Amino acid sequence: MHLGLRLCTERGLSISSLELDSLFIVNCFNDQWDPPWTIEYILRDCKNLISPNASISHVYREGNGLADRLAAHGHTCHGIAIFDRDYLPPSCSAAYQTDLLGQPQYRPP
Repeated sequence: MHLGLRLCTERGLSISSLELDSLFIVNCFNDQWDPPWTIEYILRDCKNLISPNASISHVYREGNGLADRLAAHGHTCHGIAIFDRDYLPPSCSAAYQTDLLGQPQYRPP
């Protein structure tokens, strides 16, 4: 989340909503829970990167299949990789199309 928000800021993109699959982070971000001190500064920086009225909500990973597939792909990468809709890893293309259609996705076993 932190790196993604920084990349958006660097590219001049405005964030109006965030959907995260970590209910813990969502609750910390929304000041419902106190974050562990080890990530408190990261959350604070994330809050500074978005507008104060941006919505932050929890969504199950099936609700955003592309983000889930990109995260899984990221575990196989060395260093930082940036993708756009015209160039996605082959394992992510179907998830992108399904997200565009608004269909739910399920993680492969």
